[in-house]
Amino acid sequence: MALVRNQVVSLTVTTITPLHIGTGDRLAANLDYYVDGDATLVINADAALELVVETWQQRRVPYEEQLRRFNAELAQEEERIRRADERLRRQIEQFEESPPRRKDEYERQANRFREEAQRLKERKQRLAEHSANPPQPDDTGDLLPPELIAGSTFDQLVDGGLLPRDRLRERATVNGRPLVRYALNGRPASGEVYEQIKDVADRLYLPGSSLKGAIRSALAWDMAHSPAVAALQHAVKGGPKNADDAIEQEVFLGTLRTQRRINNTVRDVLRALRIGDSAPVAVAPDLLAVRIYRSRSAQGLIALEAIPVDVEFRAALQIEQYPFESGVARAVIDFGDWQRRLQPDELAAACRRRAGRLIDGELAYFNRQTDAAELVRFYADLRARLERMDARAFLLPIGWGAGWRSKTLDDRLRQGTDRDNAFAQIVQRHTLKKHKSAGFRPGDAFPETRKVIMRGALPWRPLGWVEARFDLNGER
Repeated sequence: MALVRNQVVSLTVTTITPLHIGTGDRLAANLDYYVDGDATLVINADAALELVVETWQQRRVPYEEQLRRFNAELAQEEERIRRADERLRRQIEQFEESPPRRKDEYERQANRFREEAQRLKERKQRLAEHSANPPQPDDTGDLLPPELIAGSTFDQLVDGGLLPRDRLRERATVNGRPLVRYALNGRPASGEVYEQIKDVADRLYLPGSSLKGAIRSALAWDMAHSPAVAALQHAVKGGPKNADDAIEQEVFLGTLRTQRRINNTVRDVLRALRIGDSAPVAVAPDLLAVRIYRSRSAQGLIALEAIPVDVEFRAALQIEQYPFESGVARAVIDFGDWQRRLQPDELAAACRRRAGRLIDGELAYFNRQTDAAELVRFYADLRARLERMDARAFLLPIGWGAGWRSKTLDDRLRQGTDRDNAFAQIVQRHTLKKHKSAGFRPGDAFPETRKVIMRGALPWRPLGWVEARFDLNGER
């Protein structure tokens, strides 16, 4: 039996707008990062801890020196008390030898001597108590600085000198580990910063799962011209995790040619499409301020890391041929015309069609706003860019903030009265408009908000748009 070779194609992806794919974690002020002027330094906590302990130990006074200083302070205080005591005795002797004639003056000086004697007595008591508590030797190798035991934050450690600011600024290493993992330009718009996914060396990359998910969404929209109303009713009745199962099965599942029960994962044609993670790039993330545009309940800015504009990634796309070319495989599952649809030019064309509809929808949305001229200009330029593309290039919206429309069948869900009615029920059942869901009716606008990057007080750019290109010269 002849071996079936898979088709492997190189894929180049370039960011058009900043792109955020999150880790699910948020960086906390002065626990994960420290703001130094107009720079935000993401700190290696382990290296910082080592440096704090090292600095503290260097500052510590040896026990012998502590004891010497203690005894010297005692001797100085004893001498000061002795001199004060002698001075008071002489003054009292002079007073007794030549007492004032006036009674009031006599009483005044006598009271002063009594008060001074009381103060000397108290000083002697304090000296005795202090001398009974000399410094004790300790195991300096095992103790932590009191500041760490008390839970000090980065800013407190910097202000206290235990985490030297100059070591942060010079990007020092501590026992071979960088003190600052990476630096962001600017100051966060809020205390928590949504973290961008990176590799173990803190380098940016594009996960293959994110690329494949964006392509899958585009293919689903392109194929599902008129999703069955029954599939939408399944979404109404099902839970949020499996609401789209019936629609996805309608689009992506191959036809069984056997009586055997086969898992739907095996029947999903896109198991034949594999996209690996991109190679990492040594570029620092951007620090963005994002707003949920036109939201009345979420007015605050969101701080997040993102891949900057014009960063280029390279990945490999593999199309498995066995499900389409093996007679044994085709006797079990028939995938119809999907071998052609998964060819690079066909994939690119489907993604361009989807991008075109998304762009038109966003243009219509932002044209209705009074403060979104920059976004209208951006989407008009993006539409022109799309129209200039050749057969191997396409646009994709990827990651957090790319929008509900890009990750769903969008307008396909609302074609015709029956579908629009079913969609209204989906919004109500799954509370897609949160507290406003119960009042949602067929024909109402959805979604009403967008996540946008802010420049000052005005919306500037959407998140997540990339240009992708297949390199068929590198096909193997």
